[in-house]
Amino acid sequence: MAITEDATSHKKHKDRATGRSDGSQSLPEKLGFLSAPEARSIPQTGIFQFAQLDKNVLEPSPINPDWILEGNPEAMCKELSSLSDHRGNTCHWSCTSGRFDWHYGWDEAVLFLEGLAEITDENGNVYVGQPGVSLFFPAGTSAVWHVPNYVRKIAFNHNPVPRYLHILSRIVDKTWSKVKRTTG
Repeated sequence: MAITEDATSHKKHKDRATGRSDGSQSLPEKLGFLSAPEARSIPQTGIFQFAQLDKNVLEPSPINPDWILEGNPEAMCKELSSLSDHRGNTCHWSCTSGRFDWHYGWDEAVLFLEGLAEITDENGNVYVGQPGVSLFFPAGTSAVWHVPNYVRKIAFNHNPVPRYLHILSRIVDKTWSKVKRTTG
């Protein structure tokens, strides 16, 4: 059984939470993000990677011209963080109107922040990417993106380890753990 909430009570709750009398919300509030403090005390030798979403710092990231099907989509991107093993990253990405193929060389999970994209998978299924929607695209798949006006997302990219290497890694880890316990 699905749990539903009365939209009116939800709106009133949000009004109390934001303190806004007109009930309007910024996109981060709509998505449930808390405001981040100003980046005034980020340690230079910190162990954590720090980034803020700012669409004004996105840099041109052209789509492969062979993939463009219609229009002149202009993509912008900024890497926010990368994994220490260089097998993944987090990117802030946007694109203007157009229609294009996209081929996924890595696993990619996305969270849409703004705008709209209609994404058609290889079987003809259509997914609507809009604020608050998350999609996962496995490595090795392709999709056709149709962006009517503009879309912006966060992408969590990961280059998957082949299964046989993952199994081998787990065997090595277990063996090493046993060796450490016995030699203590």
